[in-house]
Amino acid sequence: MMKRIVHNTLRFTLAPMFAAATMTAAFTAQAADVIKFGTALPLTGPLATEGKKQQNGFEIWREIANARGGINVGGKKMKVEMVYYDYESKTPTATKLVERLITKDKVNILIGPFGSGATKAVAAIAERYKVPIIAPTASSEAVYDQGYKHLFGLLAPNAFLPTGFFETVSKLNPKPKSMAFVTRNDFFPKAITNMLRKASKKYGLSDVYYAEFPKDSKDMSTWLTIVKSKKPDILMVGGYVADLILATKQAKELGVNPKIVFMMAGPVYQQYADALGATSNNIMSAAWWAETFNYKGRIIGTAANFAEIWQRKYNQVADYVGAASAASGVVAHLAIEKAGSLEASKVIAAISSLKTDTFFGPVEFNKGGQNIGSKIAIFQIQNQKRKTIYPLNISDGKLVYPRP
Repeated sequence: MMKRIVHNTLRFTLAPMFAAATMTAAFTAQAADVIKFGTALPLTGPLATEGKKQQNGFEIWREIANARGGINVGGKKMKVEMVYYDYESKTPTATKLVERLITKDKVNILIGPFGSGATKAVAAIAERYKVPIIAPTASSEAVYDQGYKHLFGLLAPNAFLPTGFFETVSKLNPKPKSMAFVTRNDFFPKAITNMLRKASKKYGLSDVYYAEFPKDSKDMSTWLTIVKSKKPDILMVGGYVADLILATKQAKELGVNPKIVFMMAGPVYQQYADALGATSNNIMSAAWWAETFNYKGRIIGTAANFAEIWQRKYNQVADYVGAASAASGVVAHLAIEKAGSLEASKVIAAISSLKTDTFFGPVEFNKGGQNIGSKIAIFQIQNQKRKTIYPLNISDGKLVYPRP
């Protein structure tokens, strides 16, 4: 059964999705004293790792905001209440739950689900009801070209990625000449893979292979065997953490070893390196945030501050998913205080005009609602830890090339 989880400063409540009348009455009574944020997350199913990271990020921000007395709304401090639903990694379920958050739970602001595909689907619901929605993990431009006025995304556009990757690759000696592309058949992995594929031609790389594997594939050996026969200098694989752990394991078993292996976005999580051990070394990826970035802002402080809080609270290395989720709360926090109101139109105007620094990086939204102030960094796993290699001004490592 779908679960409804409410977090506030007074209690942690777990109740069935269709809550009892007494529970509903209790929330109604609190409405004047709290700001309700709502989100549907993939807390179970194939994307549960990512969904739990999002929830953990929101909780860090919520606890900090409430410890400060809440959000200042026109001179009145109001505490933050988070309402969560589990959409079980199924996008159609996410849209139904977001509509419920709006119509039944009466949330003031929505936080987006995981990934571009689910975000695009639920953003249509938010737009219909004119409720602001802040998306922590949707970077595909196709999410933001719908003319929506209520959607805002924290991640820099996917288009920022090819420049960093190919600038890094084009300076190598010997220069790579060929590239193969494989992607999970899903919205974000396909978008990022095809963007890199298109850009590769501009940098003179020969496109020797393209393939798609189904969601939640349990075997990658077929396409890996073909890649091995094509002998590309670079292999790019798009997918989520479970996909890419499996692909990396099977690549080693089959002796697939291009000079560069670039994967999006599983290696950004420490779980990837923990699951693979030394096999994860020298895999490249990209991230919208790292604790080494020289970022600082209000509410949470620096990137390093957030990483320390995350490590202490969850005993994990922080990554961009949790950081972007906490930053979504920070953006909403600053916008509400700027607006001095919870009225949707005033909050929208405040977010639209927001130009600020945060622990996640600069925030500035374009007309489509996407953050163009942020960066995408290229990194490589070395000794099972991420080392940033681009941009050079924030790098803390040097690329190992070719892969041993």
